[in-house]
Amino acid sequence: MTRILICDDNLMDMHALSVIIDSFYNKDSESAPGKEAYALFKFYDPVEAAAYIEDGNKVDIAILDIMMPQMNGMDLAEKLREMSFNGYLLFQSSSNDFAAQSYAVNAFSYILKPVQKKKVYELLTNIENMRSNTDQSGFVLTSKGSTRLITFREFTYVEVKSHQLYFHLIDGEIITIYAALKDYSEKLLEKKHIIKPHKSFIVNLDYVRSCENGTLCMRDGTRISVPNDYKSIKEKWMEHIFGSNKPKKS
Repeated sequence: MTRILICDDNLMDMHALSVIIDSFYNKDSESAPGKEAYALFKFYDPVEAAAYIEDGNKVDIAILDIMMPQMNGMDLAEKLREMSFNGYLLFQSSSNDFAAQSYAVNAFSYILKPVQKKKVYELLTNIENMRSNTDQSGFVLTSKGSTRLITFREFTYVEVKSHQLYFHLIDGEIITIYAALKDYSEKLLEKKHIIKPHKSFIVNLDYVRSCENGTLCMRDGTRISVPNDYKSIKEKWMEHIFGSNKPKKS
């Protein structure tokens, strides 16, 4: 069972998100997890949400509004992490101003209000695939006589230097092989969330922390310059993180 906690002081936003989550788990599809596969815990007060976790209740996914009284969503997230909450953390807000900051608490993603059904479905599908370890699509690397499948969800970016490719994975591992970037470009770029912002890099947008001043900043701190078409690259990242609706500036 997937246990989902929502904390949002806006009743309408809480209801809208709850309806989408319920629809996802009960949609008329063979792949739908089913109603018995999830439980939803709703809190309008962040202090009460923190107390619920502190009491030892298990939560797999926490979806937190950013702007709330008494304790904002970012502070609540920090508190949950301090209490050893290691589940999937998602933020929702009407502004994208906190997107980069959200990665400091290892947020899985960021939902822009008003929430979109397609975006929530996409996030829940990815999370459920990772929880059940069913998403094994990826590509094969051969290095030093060994062959290994690298899944797209563990791939963060690849860099070419001195005729070698350095594949960076989410756990910090780096796999080095002698090959040309073009040998892997077609396979990697089949995925819409994997892009080539620079002739020497291919990156997974899931692991881009920020996009500013002509540079992509990865979660591991690597900064990748975008020499051409920066506006288009940033728009792709924004759409991937926030969905197709335009973010508002506060």
